[in-house]
Amino acid sequence: MILGVDIDGTIKDTQRAAVEVHNRVLKRNVKLEDISDLYLDKAYGITPKEASRLWRKLEVEIYSLGVPLQHAAEVLNELVKQGHRVYFITARPGFPNVTKVTKEWLKKHGFPYTGDNLVMNSQDKARKAKELGVELFFEDAPNHIENLVKNNVPTVIVDAVYNRKMPKEIKRITDWRQVYALVEEHVNQNEA
Repeated sequence: MILGVDIDGTIKDTQRAAVEVHNRVLKRNVKLEDISDLYLDKAYGITPKEASRLWRKLEVEIYSLGVPLQHAAEVLNELVKQGHRVYFITARPGFPNVTKVTKEWLKKHGFPYTGDNLVMNSQDKARKAKELGVELFFEDAPNHIENLVKNNVPTVIVDAVYNRKMPKEIKRITDWRQVYALVEEHVNQNEA
């Protein structure tokens, strides 16, 4: 199978890193558990435009920090050993410094990054997934989930506070080890 995997919030706890950096820069003490949105503007009392500008300024630091979600690298490596192909498909901008820090983070944390399976600046993940032949996509961001589902890309939600209002019929994981059964189920459906 060909698997599409988002990075931020899907295999990496980016929000925790973002909160730490924002707290330091803005001299605030916002707690991660107090944030219920994907974006940080409301939590910090700034406009979306201000938040976007600040993110752009801090993103390389944010992307270099943060830990992988538990079991994500282990599960993806095992799936690659089983013969599946993994593409990391992210909306992160394709600026050279952002691309470099993304590649370094994937390698540092032992993800099955091969040098040719990272797609940066993917604002339309459904279109990219179809181009690559992705058969199952793992995503956390509601806007991307909606677009993937609308375009008939089989999608699994990686659970987060900000995506819990998504339709219940979309499969969801709370632990990366649940992926084995989902992949097996999907392979069996396609073989039937």
